[in-house]
Amino acid sequence: GKQWYQRRVRGMTQVEILDDETFLGAEHCHNLFVCVKVVEEDRKMLPFAGLYHLGENVNVFREGSLVLQNPSGAPSLVHKTILYGSASGAIGIIGCIEKDLFDLLHQIQESLASVVTSIGCIPHARWREFQNDLQKAPSMGFIDGDLIEKFLDLPRTEMAKICTEVYYDFDGTGMKRQGTVDDMIKLMEELARKHRQPEEENSI
Repeated sequence: GKQWYQRRVRGMTQVEILDDETFLGAEHCHNLFVCVKVVEEDRKMLPFAGLYHLGENVNVFREGSLVLQNPSGAPSLVHKTILYGSASGAIGIIGCIEKDLFDLLHQIQESLASVVTSIGCIPHARWREFQNDLQKAPSMGFIDGDLIEKFLDLPRTEMAKICTEVYYDFDGTGMKRQGTVDDMIKLMEELARKHRQPEEENSI
């Protein structure tokens, strides 16, 4: 059969199959990307569905988790998790989420990027920008979990400001409603449990 082509990535360091149509990759300029299969006439292409500057040289992907998954048996917000390891010894986790949750977190991310001061005062969009020797492009298709979790460090008044424009199916009924600070705290804490156990579970 014919090969699948993605011509804007060189020096790949690792790849993981997310499903039959979707692939997660890492490359030598410390970026992550997601490609999906698309057939155009007689050409088989792998256009980008996600671009992200991680800042780590990833050399291994493994499907798995850092913590016990869903001990309560409740439905999970993250339906698949990929662990990564880097040449510097860093370990991280990448989770797959539904579009509605992605849209919500992207909105929160944009709000947080304007109020949270980064190290070196580098704008968040610039730091996460995908860049290699072939192209430079804004991050897309990824949520910065480190930034999202900073919501929990904000004063409650700042949390309330961010929640004003937030609408999501917080109750699992299929109906969206405006989120409250408590809704968002609960959501963020649930997402955080994907990579760390609650303090009370770690205590002796």
